[in-house]
Amino acid sequence: MSKPLRIAVIGAGVAGCLIVRGLQQLEVEIFCIEKGPEENLLAGTGLNVGPNALKILQQIDPELAAALQTAGTSLPWNSWKAGLTDGRVIFDLPLLQVADNPGIRIRWSQLYRQLRSHLTNVYYNTTVVEMGYTHSSAPLYLVVEDQVTGERHQFHEIDLILGCDGRYSQVRQTFIDTPQPAHLGTCIYRLLVPNTPQLIDDYQQWFHNGSRLLAFSIPGDEVYIAGSFPIAADLVIPEIAKSPDFLWQCYKPQQGYSQVCEFLVTAICENIEQIHWARIQEIPPAFGDARGHILCLGDSSHAMFPTLGQGATQAFEDGCFFVAQVRRYLAHQRNFSVPALVESFTATRRDRIKFVQQFSRDASDSLLAGSNPITELQAKTQNSFLEKLRRLYRDTPNCD
Repeated sequence: MSKPLRIAVIGAGVAGCLIVRGLQQLEVEIFCIEKGPEENLLAGTGLNVGPNALKILQQIDPELAAALQTAGTSLPWNSWKAGLTDGRVIFDLPLLQVADNPGIRIRWSQLYRQLRSHLTNVYYNTTVVEMGYTHSSAPLYLVVEDQVTGERHQFHEIDLILGCDGRYSQVRQTFIDTPQPAHLGTCIYRLLVPNTPQLIDDYQQWFHNGSRLLAFSIPGDEVYIAGSFPIAADLVIPEIAKSPDFLWQCYKPQQGYSQVCEFLVTAICENIEQIHWARIQEIPPAFGDARGHILCLGDSSHAMFPTLGQGATQAFEDGCFFVAQVRRYLAHQRNFSVPALVESFTATRRDRIKFVQQFSRDASDSLLAGSNPITELQAKTQNSFLEKLRRLYRDTPNCD
């Protein structure tokens, strides 16, 4: 290319931040548009980041990988334990049996803080008003609006727009399609509560029929809780299901709750006003547009069922692999084609995402109405499932 590659990143989430961090010191003109504030202290609750994310991040940004794993920022995710709400343990897996390194447990706001540190050319509190193709050799433009001042600004001569703006992506809807979600038939909600009386440590799940509790501790002596239960075919979450009485009975076994599960359900019932209710869903993957100057990454490309915790983790993979690919193109092909870059990325990521989405879907069997959690959890101790976990956690894209 005769001039530096000009990239517009829409969304300063996981993939967007990784790309800006990885390319801002190269001969690339890159800027990012983010609708939210820089210091998003209220972002989400907590999340577990998979071993595969840290493995690929170590190759691309070892400084960030180290920062994310420091004491006080995150806790290591070393094991995955699952059983029943009466306390019986059926599945207890040290992650190093299937991964090359641990994952982490972290608060969303802390993750954002680390990702956004030292970023340049990010326009926070800014929304995209218009974007599209022109007829020039650098074919894209953007019109954005500052949500604080109301001022508008135009960007021209853009070679590539990256949609990193989530499952309801404006980029994808403008240039590719409006994806139709596929629903699991399950309600999910999340909560952060104090870890009192110190009953929760590493990643654990408890099941009763098709209802599930998930919890792990994060720094700050807090516990992240994700609860789920099946809903009817109409996919409506009934108002009665948002009541303490319903939730108390939802997970309750005949033998009564274990101490840990009683703590979790009590915390849920006492903090219902803090809960955001959602439905588990995925969208069909889409990467680039027909003209080859648009690329979607993360949830905008392939939002998936959260059962294996791969949503943010695959955004790590997307962002890191894109950075590696651009670095490789710049090092070896000074006059490369943007559509060729987009197609190369898509060709590599398509099969990986197809596998991860399908594996996440298959692993969701115990979240369905009429499920048999004992049978389904025992199946997850078998080699066929463990081999897929090894592939998930170890077979990250090649960034050399």
